[in-house]
Amino acid sequence: MLQIAVGKLFTKPAGRENLLRGMLYTNAIWHREEIVETIAGRLLPSSSSSIRPSVLVYELTERMESDHLAPGVILSSGVEPYLQDYSVVVSFALNCICTPDVDLARRLTNGQRGLATRVAPSALVHGFFDREIRCKPDDLKFLKDFIEQLIGLPRRVFLGVMRALRTYVNGMHRIADDLELAYTLIVASVESLAQEYDGHESDWESFDERKRLAVDEALSNADDVTAQRVREALLKVEHVSLARRFRAFTVDHTPSAYFRQASSTTTAPQLGRSALTDVLEKAYQSRSKYVHQLQRLPDAVTLGHGYGDTATAGRTTHLTLQGLSRLMRSVIIEFVMRQLTVPHEPYNYHMERCGVVRLPLAPQYWVAHAEGDITGAGREKLEGFLQQLASCLLGEPDAVLSDLKPVLALSCQFAPRIEKRLRLPYLALHELFNGHVAIEDCAEKTSAIDALVEKELGEPSSEALIAHTLSGQAVAWPLETHRATLDTYFRRRNAANGLKFPRLFEAAITLDLAERFRCVDDIDGCREVLALAVENYPGHSRLLEAETSFLPAVPINWNNIMLPPAEQPQQSEGD
Repeated sequence: MLQIAVGKLFTKPAGRENLLRGMLYTNAIWHREEIVETIAGRLLPSSSSSIRPSVLVYELTERMESDHLAPGVILSSGVEPYLQDYSVVVSFALNCICTPDVDLARRLTNGQRGLATRVAPSALVHGFFDREIRCKPDDLKFLKDFIEQLIGLPRRVFLGVMRALRTYVNGMHRIADDLELAYTLIVASVESLAQEYDGHESDWESFDERKRLAVDEALSNADDVTAQRVREALLKVEHVSLARRFRAFTVDHTPSAYFRQASSTTTAPQLGRSALTDVLEKAYQSRSKYVHQLQRLPDAVTLGHGYGDTATAGRTTHLTLQGLSRLMRSVIIEFVMRQLTVPHEPYNYHMERCGVVRLPLAPQYWVAHAEGDITGAGREKLEGFLQQLASCLLGEPDAVLSDLKPVLALSCQFAPRIEKRLRLPYLALHELFNGHVAIEDCAEKTSAIDALVEKELGEPSSEALIAHTLSGQAVAWPLETHRATLDTYFRRRNAANGLKFPRLFEAAITLDLAERFRCVDDIDGCREVLALAVENYPGHSRLLEAETSFLPAVPINWNNIMLPPAEQPQQSEGD
């Protein structure tokens, strides 16, 4: 938000200026007559020297890009989002507490240990949690210079640095109540700059799809044991490479001057260059062990130890919270100061404003559009139509089916020529639309489309599942293939190229399979699939009743279970 407010990203002149003021609370103090002017606003100390935490007035001139007054035009974002961002930058740059939350500032500077920690945070990190931090002129000059450099960064870099700063400051705050989480967040603040990584442990399904498909194809002729060992080895290498990138980035952004800083706060040994790689490896391992196994930090790290950078557990050297926070802060500063700046960068920032969100339009506003190239839009149109159809079948208020005849008429021209994966949704749309509108409203089909429907919707696919179920036709596949197709649907529905049905129809295709198991007297299989339908649609009373009152001799009809009686329309349960 700070970059937006100063007008750096505008493509048009500033048309409005708003003078905003807010309160910040901090343990950093300086002469009350000194106003700190920065490119992103100014700080005015309180006239009272006895109030603790100290009060700062943040004042900002918010520039708004020139726009005619109209619905949807934002006149001001208010001071709150700027307070949040500016307090993070001040906290990081001055190495102090700075927050719009007075209760948080008081709690972090009261000198008391947290509920889950054995020592007060001020015993683990020098200065940051002290009741008072007296800022020198050089400290305030650094704040101004840092903010100027930060605002000058290219937008993409600025956003990444702000994420790192927030994570670092949040990590410092967590020292008051959760040392392992604090350690992890502080490591992650620099890790986020080195690579885009969210901390979850990879499995094969979440492995990069392009790589995964290529490896699966290469292993198609290998035995299962060998294939699994190769996949596990690749996952381990992927994890190791992340740790290696973190270490390399940190070492590269730790200048020689870092090891030449005199310390007046401790006589304990400070971190040396030759130990840097080893302690970074242990720090990343500590972060990973906490994320994946909730393992505690070694006791040597969590006890007060005179503000030394390192502590030894056995023959292993670890960064203390003092050493880790000092090192990671230095790395982030070094990274920021090395970047090139740009004075003006036209940029579409409107979706990045605080409080602005993008929500999907209801299907009736787009599903019937036939303009432009829609050859690749079949999946979205099928999903949109199914949403509308579900609402109509459930009798929901204002439910409507859009007229898809223009879309389907166009698809008759291009569907025979496009890839099968792009064609299948259109084939299913032909069948489903014509099966749920009056005869006079049906879309015309060519003989080529009829032949493709007969052939390709007869083969196992998610599109075939829904087309058969909603048309009341039984699939001709073996039972095992039917079950595998349903499992594939659920496994792939959230993938980038997956197909996702409304919950009503997910239950329908599941109950359809349960009925097939019942028809061949596989009652255990029927009960298992029926239970799957119930557990995939929690809270649906009639579905739960169907499970508890199941009788092998009674057919399972998804319409009777899932849809309200015709004379009593009602809204869906749990959706």
